Amino acid sequence: MACTGMEGVQRRRQLTTGLLAAVAAAASDWGYLAVIHSQNAQPPYPGVVPFITGYVAAIAAASFVGMAFVVAGRLAAAKSVFLSAAAGSAALGFLAIFSIGVALLITAALLTVAAKMIPPVRRRRSWLWPASGAFVAVAALIAGFVVVGTF
Repeated sequence: MACTGMEGVQRRRQLTTGLLAAVAAAASDWGYLAVIHSQNAQPPYPGVVPFITGYVAAIAAASFVGMAFVVAGRLAAAKSVFLSAAAGSAALGFLAIFSIGVALLITAALLTVAAKMIPPVRRRRSWLWPASGAFVAVAALIAGFVVVGTF
């Protein structure tokens, strides 16, 4: 779908911010693995490192999914995906504030900016999908920690 004028500029900004968020998430993931491997320590719960790296990779993937929705013109879906990924990134960033937390909070901010660039959705209960997605993202984080045995 070719866009010209202000709509094209707005779409490029949304895609650029989404791409920056995906790169920030991938860099956070790489940085986390680099820190873990540099310490040469055995974690007390062996499933934590794979879970966290998978969760951060899912945040990066969600950013790409949001970008795909922007390209397809499905802006309400893109906004929901960006906000859901931002909630998951912020939640994990808060929990991991002493290691990769700041990088994840920057990722959450970029995802929020990408969602904010999308015009408001004019529907009844338009808040429902982003709120549900944010709830699922945080619930998946908690469930993951429960499964690996840290909570």
